[in-house]
Amino acid sequence: MYSVEEKVIIWLTTFEFMSYKKAKYIVDTVPFLDDFIDNVKNYKMHLSTVFSLDEINEMTSSSNLNQVDRLTTEYEKLGIKVVTIKSEEYSKLLLEIDSPPILLYCKGDVKLLNSECLAVVGTRRATKYGKDYCEKFIKDIASEDVTIVSGLADGIDTVAHKSCLDVKGKTIAVLAGGLLNIYPSSNIGLADKIIENGGLIITEYKPNEQALTYHFPIRNRIIAGLSKGTFIVEATEKSGSMHTKNFALEYNREVFALPSRVGDIYSVGCNKIIQNGQAKMVLTSKDILEFFDKQLNSVNKKNVIQLTCEEQIIYDKLIGHECHFDELIAHTGFEVKNLSTMLMRLELKGIIKKLPNNYYKLID
Repeated sequence: MYSVEEKVIIWLTTFEFMSYKKAKYIVDTVPFLDDFIDNVKNYKMHLSTVFSLDEINEMTSSSNLNQVDRLTTEYEKLGIKVVTIKSEEYSKLLLEIDSPPILLYCKGDVKLLNSECLAVVGTRRATKYGKDYCEKFIKDIASEDVTIVSGLADGIDTVAHKSCLDVKGKTIAVLAGGLLNIYPSSNIGLADKIIENGGLIITEYKPNEQALTYHFPIRNRIIAGLSKGTFIVEATEKSGSMHTKNFALEYNREVFALPSRVGDIYSVGCNKIIQNGQAKMVLTSKDILEFFDKQLNSVNKKNVIQLTCEEQIIYDKLIGHECHFDELIAHTGFEVKNLSTMLMRLELKGIIKKLPNNYYKLID
């Protein structure tokens, strides 16, 4: 199932002293890993620049792959596949970044690692505005065979994954902990649904590792690295989403951002990076689909096809919040009778819902 090279990389991670930097040094500088495992002692001089003598001796005394065979057998029982930096399934885009993970623990369809991906990130404290727009745009984008990559966190991440699943799309969740310690625990069910629906969950952390605070910004490089573009829905000025944006820019990937209300703390980050030219402003799903050379299929445009120009004005006004009848009159300039007729039509089409006290909202 695994080549000798792949097994050697897994073997490296079994040592407690083995940091990412040390493992990557071996992977990058040893030309034949299958020779290395049989002759570690011959590499003492080469290893001494990075490893202590005790560490070299420990590797020398444990230079067999029996432990790896036992490990991979246990992983297989848990539905976990290890994809290493030497594996055919490894993401070609991840190989382009400065610090690609040397291996990924995966559950689900590993072929998605090389699909066309859009990263979607944002605040855990998402507003209704952010959730509504995220849901609307991601449903459109995922419907056109773009894989949605996010971090399985509360808020925008959760909306992105769920919206993708709603339209039978494919999604990848990148964890900051092990596959046996889904964080947050409230999203264990969502993680299961991602796998059940042909998606993928990945992490560079061992299955039993906890999601520690410092793991999250490190994890974000994988989210950005897997993806051709990164879409930031709502974010504060100093947030994990901004870290992901920085990685995306560093990797020369496209960055998109949803504009929002001036003065809203969860809009500052998005508005600022649009203003300074670091991100393209997203007003419709078309703005992102065009980047992927895709068009929104007419089947997925059912609401647009059903609406007249006047109805579309009402629909756009209701995105993200509820509106009173008087507010709609002021916004549209329609006469009372005409507006009442159009609202009734939209209700009959199943697009909006009338609430108590003459308020209206879109149907989720």
